[in-house]
Amino acid sequence: MGKKNGSEINYEVVIKRESDKDMKKKTIVGSIAIAAIVAVAIFAGCIEEDVPISTKLPKIPRLTEFFNPNPNVTEQTLPYVKASGLRVCLVNYKNATDPTWDELISFLEGDDTDEHPYIEDSFVCADFAEMLHNNAEVSGIKVAYVGVDFIVGEGHAINAFNTMDKGLVYVDCTRGFSAPIIAELTDSEKREEREHDKIAYVVEGKEYGLISIDRVTSPEYWFYEEYTKKWEELGKDIEAYNSDVEVYNNDVKAYERDVEAYERAVGGRTYISDHEEYERLNRVYNELKAREKELGGGGNKLDARRERLDERQEELGYYRWEPLGVVTNVEVYW
Repeated sequence: MGKKNGSEINYEVVIKRESDKDMKKKTIVGSIAIAAIVAVAIFAGCIEEDVPISTKLPKIPRLTEFFNPNPNVTEQTLPYVKASGLRVCLVNYKNATDPTWDELISFLEGDDTDEHPYIEDSFVCADFAEMLHNNAEVSGIKVAYVGVDFIVGEGHAINAFNTMDKGLVYVDCTRGFSAPIIAELTDSEKREEREHDKIAYVVEGKEYGLISIDRVTSPEYWFYEEYTKKWEELGKDIEAYNSDVEVYNNDVKAYERDVEAYERAVGGRTYISDHEEYERLNRVYNELKAREKELGGGGNKLDARRERLDERQEELGYYRWEPLGVVTNVEVYW
């Protein structure tokens, strides 16, 4: 107790005069109070260690905050901070199981976590990873939260799934954190909606790679290296094609200008009496016909190249994701 004043002394006297039966009741009540305090410490869930100062009165907790109503569900607080300043809180289900590759892809296609915009002060990669984790667990899929560090720049938060048929698979669902690299064919009318659910390729000492789930068939790092090589070759070929198309289009415009000049010179005449003028115009005519044939052949070759590029782009996609840097450390929390 605090300092002893008159009322406190009288209170002590009253207690001493109580019967043994009353004393037992008070002992039981005291034990229940202590048990409740212990329960709070054990079952309160994800309690923040650093609580920000607030002028609001504390909320009166419900019983479900003191005692976990479902023993098959546990909560885990991680040493990572979300945009709000609160710690990442994982909700784990004991009945969650490892998925197959196809089950994982199907879950990601139906999950809407990647549709959230990345906003620096309200929803960042830690928020994305926490949300995907908890959505997967409640769907019965076992998943881990993963923290990744790089040689240069800030760290990143992703997820990991231990698939039954393809082993450990890293998934990055953060939207707007990595920039897309676009290789677009000249005059292309097709625009592909970007898939922000991505398979992440994470190996310490190597570049952190990403491939959208609609373009990937393997989580192995060699697949990312092969995909990147193909995409870089495709990008160079598209750049060369676009340059050749520009040259071809300029040649066509020059040809059309010369045709107009020839027609003005002829002036609609069907017979030219001046022999020298006739020879000159006939020479121009033959040159234009040769250029026309050459341009026709060049156009056909460009069309064939375009078809092959379209096929390759259909396989690899119309964009790829910029790598985030070289990985130095990976922390996995199941």
